Amino acid sequence: MSVRPFILAFCFLYAAAGFGQGVYVNEWKAIIQQNKEDSASASAYNWLVFIGKDYGIPYTDTDAMIDKALQISEHIHNKTQSSFALLNQALKMSGNGKYDTALYTANTAKDILSQTDTLKNDALLSVYYFTKGMILLPQGSFKEETLASFLKALTLSKKTNHPYLTAVCYSAVSKAYSYLRQFEHEIDNNKAFLAFALSAPVDSLILAKAYNNAGAAYLNAGDKTNAAKYFNDFEQLLPRLQSPYLLWLSYNNKAHRLMEDGQYSQSAANALQGIEIAKANNLSPFDKLATYYLLGYTHYLNNDFTKSKSYMDTTYMIAEGVGSKEYVMYAASGMAEIEGKLGNHKSAVEYLTLQLQLSDSISNERSKINANFLHIEYQSAQKEAQIKLQEASISKKNILNYILFGSAIALAAILLLSYRNYSSRQKLQQQRIAELETEKQLLATQSLLKGQEDERSRMAKDLHDGLGGMLSGVKLQLGAMKGNLILTEENGILFNNALHKLDESISEMRRVAHNMMPEALIKLGLQQALQDYCDGINASRTLTVNTGFYGLEHRMDAATEVTVYRIVQELVNNAVKHAAASNVLVQVMRQDQSLNITVEDNGKGFDATGWKEKHTAGLQNILSRVHYLGGRMDIQSQPGKGTSVFVECIIESNG
Repeated sequence: MSVRPFILAFCFLYAAAGFGQGVYVNEWKAIIQQNKEDSASASAYNWLVFIGKDYGIPYTDTDAMIDKALQISEHIHNKTQSSFALLNQALKMSGNGKYDTALYTANTAKDILSQTDTLKNDALLSVYYFTKGMILLPQGSFKEETLASFLKALTLSKKTNHPYLTAVCYSAVSKAYSYLRQFEHEIDNNKAFLAFALSAPVDSLILAKAYNNAGAAYLNAGDKTNAAKYFNDFEQLLPRLQSPYLLWLSYNNKAHRLMEDGQYSQSAANALQGIEIAKANNLSPFDKLATYYLLGYTHYLNNDFTKSKSYMDTTYMIAEGVGSKEYVMYAASGMAEIEGKLGNHKSAVEYLTLQLQLSDSISNERSKINANFLHIEYQSAQKEAQIKLQEASISKKNILNYILFGSAIALAAILLLSYRNYSSRQKLQQQRIAELETEKQLLATQSLLKGQEDERSRMAKDLHDGLGGMLSGVKLQLGAMKGNLILTEENGILFNNALHKLDESISEMRRVAHNMMPEALIKLGLQQALQDYCDGINASRTLTVNTGFYGLEHRMDAATEVTVYRIVQELVNNAVKHAAASNVLVQVMRQDQSLNITVEDNGKGFDATGWKEKHTAGLQNILSRVHYLGGRMDIQSQPGKGTSVFVECIIESNG
């Protein structure tokens, strides 16, 4: 008994499914419930038939839906929807083995479609070539033409806004490569399918199908490791899809893989679960056929010929019921070998004879279908040639109109370009004026900041060298006087308190002078100056400042370092004075010419909405320094949730 017919037939079954517009399904169902005879209703019936298997629409309901779509389309004279309904009908005929009738119906649909504006019907043209390929695929005599049809369907689908249609076409191309036994091409196609699925709008159905097809491709190529990986990815998506068909497919995948690995009991258990799902959800009889045949073959390999015979007999009866000569032939072949193993040689010969008869019958039918196909293709080519001649005649008549229309457009374009050129010059002049104004403001800000820093530096020196020296001298004199004076205990305490206050005043004066122009900033650079400043705050024990400095090893321009220092200083001061915070985070990071400053606190926060319009002196001072560096500042804060300030600017390299 050969399993290959089963594998090919099974691949064919799930190649046909796959189109779905998940977000529209409920809308389409709602439209048909309105029971109207309009284009929207016809379209809804057609798409629901096309996507039915994925979304649990019973197989037995689709015939009535196709008839309804045809009835509405003919009543309202909508050729596009009539064509679509005929393509759905052709797909169903093909599934029932009526290939010649299916091909004739599909070409009739294309003839009707050609009478519409085909430039707007890339989606239906893609469906046509997909349908044509699905009719040719199971016949086996047109493998290259099947592949060509699917590739054309795929190309057309990419021009549409139907990602599921593209997914269906990718799947079909893979099956064509599988029939041609070109497994490397099948794997490459599924890699492209998976890339498309991952880049398409988020939809688990497309991704699930891509994973399943990838698993099938690797399984065909004998790569069980990769096959198992992709089948597992496919199964992970099933709970959110809630698709009975895909759940059935997952159990059949498992049964097939377990059978090939020789785990026959587990394979049979998964196949039985698949049958239960197919029965409970009224799936296509062809789905059940695939599973029953798989069960029969699995028990045959496990030498359980009694059970194998039972399932092959069920396959035989279902195949006869739906008119599938191929599956009747497969079942007869299996029954012949099983009866032989059981010693029932007379029955074995009868089944073998039936298999040979069916094989000849199918071969003759396919020959007849091939001839019909060639005849239909010739007629279609003739009609297309006539259509092209008519289009050429219409094209010649329209050439003069196009020339006149083109001349008018050219004149209008010249006038428009002249106006745009004038407008562009005006805009460029205004832009240049705005740039000069910005440069002027930047120079003014630069001069103001430089003046402020120079004044700070002067005042810091005056405080340190002048007032600081005087206070130190007074401290020395008072200390000397203390040794020469005889004071009462009470006066001694007061005198010592005065000396202590003088020490605190000298320390405060030095701290102020240091903050106005820190010596570390000039000598050791920005990182050390910021670290000293934060350490000083930590030493006061009013709050904890955590720091992180990266990329500041190389010195920057002195003015830039001072400006960055002042920004951080002002932001930290705000957190100390206004935020009532216990922790502050300070980060300054430099990478090439990019400099980022982050200051965050866990304080009381504030409503940061419209902070740029709040003309507080502190914020405006910080913002002016940020603009001086050509940067931007963002504040995120809410009452009770702390404050985060982020500054990003571009600096010139100086080290």
